[in-house]
Amino acid sequence: MARRTAEENRRNVLGVATRLFYAHGIRAVGMDTVVKECGVGNATVYRQFPTKDALATAYVQGRADAWFERMREAAGGQGSPQDKLIAVFDILASDCAGSSYRGCPMLNTNTEFPDGVHPAHLAAVAHKQQVRDWFHTLAAEAGAEEPDRLAEELLIVLNGAYATAAVLDGAVYGPRAVEMARRLVAASCPARS
Repeated sequence: MARRTAEENRRNVLGVATRLFYAHGIRAVGMDTVVKECGVGNATVYRQFPTKDALATAYVQGRADAWFERMREAAGGQGSPQDKLIAVFDILASDCAGSSYRGCPMLNTNTEFPDGVHPAHLAAVAHKQQVRDWFHTLAAEAGAEEPDRLAEELLIVLNGAYATAAVLDGAVYGPRAVEMARRLVAASCPARS
């Protein structure tokens, strides 16, 4: 059997940790569980991620990057900035309805690590700020009278839907978030001609 490269080991460890951390929570999963699930030795895991904090931060950053990649791809297929904003919520509705949906990884991380200096917490906060800034850019492109306000309100709807869908029925609350986003965008942006 061929040996894995360092990058292959890194991807393997991060993939296993991502699955476990999302399903059970970062604090609930010990490094020994990650090592066992990876099927490699301690040294292999710790060579890639010297601490659990480093692994948790890589998990959060990976989920943040994947979120943006999916959302930008969905938005890119839309013609107008208004439709780009709504496309984000269409994806949200689909995600929330999934049987394995367990909430927003960034919100979950913020709950698990409320200390404002933990690197995973900082990565989660930075992601939410980037989402708000992206919403602001799209709102400005859509001609919103108050792009800051629309971006903030859409972020509230997004995070509220993610949190509520994790506790209640995501198949109900995801579509409601789409409806709310549509109303906010329509009320804030000039009618399309």
